[in-house]
Amino acid sequence: MSRLHEMMDEIERQRRRGNFKGAENLAKLEMKEYELQGNTPYYNFYRGFLWYLYDFPFDAMVHFNNSLLTEDRDMFYVHKFKGVVNLENGKYDEAIEAFEDAMKLVSTEADTISILNSLGNAYLRAGNTQRALELYSEALQLSYDHDLDEWTQITLSNIGVAHVNMGDYKGSLKFFEDALDLARALDDARGERICLNNLAGVLNNMGQREDALELFMEALKKASQIGDKYGMRVAYTNLGYTYRLLDDLDKAMEYYKKALDQAREIGDRPGEAMAQYWINSLREGQKRFVAP
Repeated sequence: MSRLHEMMDEIERQRRRGNFKGAENLAKLEMKEYELQGNTPYYNFYRGFLWYLYDFPFDAMVHFNNSLLTEDRDMFYVHKFKGVVNLENGKYDEAIEAFEDAMKLVSTEADTISILNSLGNAYLRAGNTQRALELYSEALQLSYDHDLDEWTQITLSNIGVAHVNMGDYKGSLKFFEDALDLARALDDARGERICLNNLAGVLNNMGQREDALELFMEALKKASQIGDKYGMRVAYTNLGYTYRLLDDLDKAMEYYKKALDQAREIGDRPGEAMAQYWINSLREGQKRFVAP
């Protein structure tokens, strides 16, 4: 296993644990080391990875395209993160192509499962739910076969999301509940936060607002405990949304404002735009309500 492979495994492990700053610092240290060595291809990779973390997709892609890595199978990570950047920017065909290129260079079962999930995510967002479920099922079986519990938990969550997309809310609950049990067994706080949000979202869709609030509050507490500020922003937004559905507009405004502040703190531009939209909508509604 190459140095890059070992470092990216650790960086992704730290991110799954909610230690985003630690993951960022590891990437910065590697980038600086390669810069001092004059190793331009690997410097470009970590520079691109950091631009991706900072949500600058164009800059990330420029550096990934200049990352002509030479060690055994390290181009796997270049293709993988080009796929991730394309996926997050709605370029699904380009994402699928990049993930398929990465699949040709996998070297471990975990890599294979990772790319199967990534391909599933791309097909799901592109509207091909059946193909996504096929890929997730393949990933799930591999994770069972090789006792890769972290990937089992991630894949179960993805299958749950696919069922939600199909409108099968009851069917999704089992997958989310199993994923939550695994996240707790693994002490995966970020995974637990994601599972709680997923479960609460389903309960909201089923009209069980109070139960949803309870789980969103639990997700917020978990995110706060591990310093997962993005997770806190997500929880604040979801709490605002749920209180709005309950017609408790003061509470909704309170949590949307918290979401806005948190989004601005971490540079989460989509989260900031969403929170600002709902704050403006609530204010406009209040103006109409008090108008003579």
